[in-house]
Amino acid sequence: MKKLIPLLLLALLLTAAACAEETLPVLLLSCDGVTETPASADYSWTDASGEGSEPTSIEARGLQPTDPAVPGMLDPVLLEEDRTYDVIWVGDPADELSVSSWNSEVFSDPENTAAYQGNTEIIPAGTKGQITLRPGRIYDFQAKWTDESEGHGVVHYYLVTEKLIMEDGPGSVMPAGWEPVVTEARPLPDDAQAAFDRAMGALLGAEYTPVALLSTQPGAVTGYCILCQVRYVVPDPVPFWALVYIQAGPEGDARLTNVYELYIERHAEPEE
Repeated sequence: MKKLIPLLLLALLLTAAACAEETLPVLLLSCDGVTETPASADYSWTDASGEGSEPTSIEARGLQPTDPAVPGMLDPVLLEEDRTYDVIWVGDPADELSVSSWNSEVFSDPENTAAYQGNTEIIPAGTKGQITLRPGRIYDFQAKWTDESEGHGVVHYYLVTEKLIMEDGPGSVMPAGWEPVVTEARPLPDDAQAAFDRAMGALLGAEYTPVALLSTQPGAVTGYCILCQVRYVVPDPVPFWALVYIQAGPEGDARLTNVYELYIERHAEPEE
């Protein structure tokens, strides 16, 4: 029962984060055509007041990044070796961003976190910034927004990495032989296409081609889940698939809330 309690706490925490996606900025990490999305799992955030309205505050406090329950709740990023990622913000970039990390062995010895912690890195405000991810670590991206005339607060984004074992080695997790297939785009419904165009218009560095509208979430703010084929703006890009989540408001505004990449290779074999 003691192990179940932290799992439930983190599940509630991540559910709260999902409900707040339309408010919180989204942190993306991009490297060679691959995008990772750290989870916004701990935050205190205040929306700036609009005309005639009061500021709205949301808060989620829960498990620390080194809690043993964390790796079981987050999809790990598989790395063969160290990789350097560009830091990309969907929404206002943070005024301050610091990155702390721990060796994943900390999960089996959570009482001695200091023994497993690496150096904290500071990514300068106002720059694109880069971070080098290493296999076998847990990362805590602490972002701070300070301008009280805009959305402001502190958000922690968590990310777990694991060592990737290639297909010709023991314990294979990535079968060989998969090749991307270029697919013709299907027209989206007019409302979904309009929301997609508004939300994605300011996104640079990648071309997102909508292929199909998979699901909608009706309400005062309408949610769209759109299957896209993605190509990064690099020489000879390799296309890949992603689920793109968009929220469209009643005033014609729309924003990107998440990009969830589909790893064809990673999910090819059934779980044991």
